[in-house]
Amino acid sequence: MIRIENATKLYGQTGADGAAVHALNGIDLQIGKGEFVAIMGPSGCGKSTLLHVLGGLDVLTSGEIFLEDEPIHRLDEAALTELRRSKIGFVFQFFNLLPTLTVEENVRLPGLLQNQPAGTIESRCVELLSSVGMEHRAKHRLHQLSGGEMQRAALARALFMKPRVLLADEPTGNLDSEASARVVKLFRQVGQLHQTTIVMVTHSREVALAADRIVEMRDGRVI
Repeated sequence: MIRIENATKLYGQTGADGAAVHALNGIDLQIGKGEFVAIMGPSGCGKSTLLHVLGGLDVLTSGEIFLEDEPIHRLDEAALTELRRSKIGFVFQFFNLLPTLTVEENVRLPGLLQNQPAGTIESRCVELLSSVGMEHRAKHRLHQLSGGEMQRAALARALFMKPRVLLADEPTGNLDSEASARVVKLFRQVGQLHQTTIVMVTHSREVALAADRIVEMRDGRVI
């Protein structure tokens, strides 16, 4: 599903000595269809940068990234936007839900952006909220939810377009252990049910152990 070859990402003139910093330093990695991979390593090792270039949110300095043999590194911004909308779902540590909207309105957003029929949007929203156990919170706003509930709503929104790949950046970072376990269990269920490929950045060894494979990073490299 994902193939990364000699991926390098440089940030210029940001080191203590004024030299360029290697956020990614020649990474090679393959991730199979339906595989659940956890990426671990100390802060600043390049975990989130790797996730961002996988999702087309940032671009490589050099190297190649393929998603189902599509060369992400060669796509222009319009093509990357379409890729993110149609094939990639994102779940972030701070949820990135819109506080002025209800849970169901947040979940519907991807369908509205793609101009899907109202009936299709509504049925998909109901299906997803039920799948993450949030149907009873559909009309609630964010200030009425716990952190775990907000992350489940964010997961439902990320799955709206039936993405082939789900990218999660510290999805349990703001949750207690019970809520974390519930969210990770949902990730596994999603991957197994839909053969969704999941790449999750986490600092938690306990959370990472729920994945099929753990990839360790240090200093911009996979070790």
